[in-house]
Amino acid sequence: MYGMAGLVRRRRGSIDHIKSTVSMAQKSATIMGRPINITIEPTNICNLKCPVCETGAGVLGRERRTMTMDQFKKIIQKIGRHTNTIMFYFMGEPFLNKHAYKMIRYAKDSDIPFVDSCTNGEFIQPGRLIDSGLDRVSFQICGMTQDTHQTYRVNGDLARTINNLKETLRLKRERSSSIRIETGFIVMKHNEHEIDEYKRYMSELGVKRASVIAPCVRTIDQGKELLPANREFWVYDEVAFLQGSLRPRVLPNNFCPWIYYSIAIHVNGDIVPCCRDPYGKEIMGNIFDQSLDEIWNGKRYRNFRTRIHNNQKSVGICRLCSSYPPSAIH
Repeated sequence: MYGMAGLVRRRRGSIDHIKSTVSMAQKSATIMGRPINITIEPTNICNLKCPVCETGAGVLGRERRTMTMDQFKKIIQKIGRHTNTIMFYFMGEPFLNKHAYKMIRYAKDSDIPFVDSCTNGEFIQPGRLIDSGLDRVSFQICGMTQDTHQTYRVNGDLARTINNLKETLRLKRERSSSIRIETGFIVMKHNEHEIDEYKRYMSELGVKRASVIAPCVRTIDQGKELLPANREFWVYDEVAFLQGSLRPRVLPNNFCPWIYYSIAIHVNGDIVPCCRDPYGKEIMGNIFDQSLDEIWNGKRYRNFRTRIHNNQKSVGICRLCSSYPPSAIH
């Protein structure tokens, strides 16, 4: 459906989307289309110590690195021809990379239709952000007071984030920019009483989309500490949780649309299937050393897709995933 709409508009990636959809329908381990949704990790470093995040908790286990401009250009040159969407973030604060704005501008000048990013908002330079050509940015917060915000966003400065959000909104209006400025409120036990205040305040600021985001946890103990009392915001099976087991309400059953349309690229160039692999447990190849085609339909990827189709329960990175829908064409 998304591919057909994109094809009508002749957007980049639409034909590959349709080809990949055919491969998905056939449950083929070899995919006719190329990935159209690319996650790129500008850095795996962050200033915050969010306890559930592998970077914040200090358990990521990968070398702390920041991508160079030349490396980013090399990625775009290899993947850009088929790419519709770049998700410019992963396991770090993307705007800690001093080349972030130039990277976004390079992607847009390379005719990537949609570049999306997500930030804690503390290091944003609003003018450069607007001028970069970024299509969408989401400012993520965890409370409406400094105390509630920093309960999870350890070392975070709420005032700085809000001030940068306000200035970005002001410059958007002043420069008649088309950038979509959104916010996300990660709801947890300590801040769920602030949801209405959050929505009201963001409306007053002129934020068009102020999302309330269900939290992720990795362990039962984290769940007991952080999951909100309101089960509406749980993605986990409550009965299983009470029995001491952490699992999603909706479990994928030997099927994953995401692996037909998308890849994630770690800061060192390693390609993994999706954002559920921050550690690099399922490395399919390295974009700096190999071509995209060599990786996308290489032996590792074909074997991985076969495992998904035959016994997804055995794939560790799928354990806490509720699955993702097919990528849209922007």
